Amino acid sequence: MNQQHNQNQNQNQYTVAVHPIQQSPGQWFATYIVSRYESGRERVLENVAVRDTLHRTEAQAKQVARQAGERAITRLRRH
Repeated sequence: MNQQHNQNQNQNQYTVAVHPIQQSPGQWFATYIVSRYESGRERVLENVAVRDTLHRTEAQAKQVARQAGERAITRLRRH
């Protein structure tokens, strides 16, 4: 059971935080921060603003940020 706990802990050491930003009324862009937790400390690995596409709603910007952040975590885990 301890081995399973350690595996889960290693898989969950990355987190993504999403922050939609309203550029002007009805124009949102996505931002995300990827962090890694190790030995009780948080290290920010990526802080990205996805400004190439604007979204009409905050929810759309959040969804794009979440997806981009999860792709970044997948990429980081491979290295």
